[in-house]
Amino acid sequence: MSPNPLTIRQQVARLGRDLSASASLAQWLAAVERENGRLNALLCVATEISRQQAAAIDQMAARFPEGLGPLAGIPVSVKDLIDTSFLPTTYGHGRFREHVPDRTALCVTRLQRSHALIIGKAHLHEFAFGVTNENPHFGPARNPRDPGRITGGSSGGSAASVVGGMAQASVGTDTGGSVRIPAALTGCVGFKPSYGLVPTDGVLPLAPSLDHVGTLANSVEDAAWVTAIMADIDPDAWLSLPAPCGRVRAAVVPDLVRRFAAPEVSDWFEALTHLLQSRGTLEVAGSIQLDADEVARHQSNILGAEAYATHRAWLDEHRDAYGADVRERLEEGARVDASSYAESLRFRARFRDTVRRWFAQYDCILLPTTPIPAPRLGETHVLIAGEERAVRPLLTRFTNPWNLSGAPAISIPAGQVSGLPMGLQIVGKPDGDADLIRIARRIEADLASHLP
Repeated sequence: MSPNPLTIRQQVARLGRDLSASASLAQWLAAVERENGRLNALLCVATEISRQQAAAIDQMAARFPEGLGPLAGIPVSVKDLIDTSFLPTTYGHGRFREHVPDRTALCVTRLQRSHALIIGKAHLHEFAFGVTNENPHFGPARNPRDPGRITGGSSGGSAASVVGGMAQASVGTDTGGSVRIPAALTGCVGFKPSYGLVPTDGVLPLAPSLDHVGTLANSVEDAAWVTAIMADIDPDAWLSLPAPCGRVRAAVVPDLVRRFAAPEVSDWFEALTHLLQSRGTLEVAGSIQLDADEVARHQSNILGAEAYATHRAWLDEHRDAYGADVRERLEEGARVDASSYAESLRFRARFRDTVRRWFAQYDCILLPTTPIPAPRLGETHVLIAGEERAVRPLLTRFTNPWNLSGAPAISIPAGQVSGLPMGLQIVGKPDGDADLIRIARRIEADLASHLP
């Protein structure tokens, strides 16, 4: 749990009055010392750097408070896929343990200009190419809700650092669900904005045409606040907008949920949408259909081909240095031929047009973030209605369409299944991030008052 229950805006507003950045940071660092050994969330902790920055912020709060940035004194962890010239960047690979880049990613530079405290580098699936965060070089990140279970990935350390109370927000990346999946499985908010809204300069690519930078936090407001700053948008431009009037017109994807979700997850989702309708928050105004196998095939072709192109030279020279699962996936990507890749790019263009047509009728699309709650560490298959399913492809079934389309999507905590966190995924119109945040905040507020 967070050592500070304030939102980011509330905390920054109190600096120099009854709140000290240094005293607040001390509580966060104490949580890191207490929890990180148990959860393996941070691969590097910036103890001295963050203390020096907090002291400077306190001096500014006393002498020039109008100069404080919108993230002044806020501890933020950064996924260790993202370059930082002031801390090691491992990319989740053992051979880069001591690697310190000569640049800092633009998204992190914008956080620093806003006076955020970069508290550490967050654990990840090796090279961000996986969804469990079981890493052969650094061990697994562990789920704060049950350390015997996965965090999800690839931004699993980011989620664990937020839910474990070690950071107020975390920067992650999302190519097929890697911000939203760990957010859902651990019980925090994960926001993947529209494709290209947050720059990926200084982020090691996985699949450049699918990669997104996003945010994990304890509330929709905090996730939106941090994301807006990384996108060089005034966060008040998003958060000062009033909640939508009347019922939100939502679409669901019943065939997708029916096919892949565990029965208890389907029941949970049905009860959740019924609750939101009975409260007058939204109207399930219709359903949409998508061919899950077709989406997965084309997403996999693009991701695989681009990931192999990124790693080809290094893979040829250092094949045995890769973990077995990542090496296998890269070698699968090598088998995607040019015609298949081109076909998948054409499909994506058509699919993006289809998604935009959906949003001529609906305000958002609702579905579970994941078909199952968090599996146990080492569990590669699960039984769903008596059928054995592989965990890795299953976890991305509800998230990867929105990377393919580039539409913004957010996962918010929405109760539990079998005593484990579940996330509700809300998908918005491409480039309609501000409207998605308005809808998500309204749903979040309603759920907070009606779910335990």
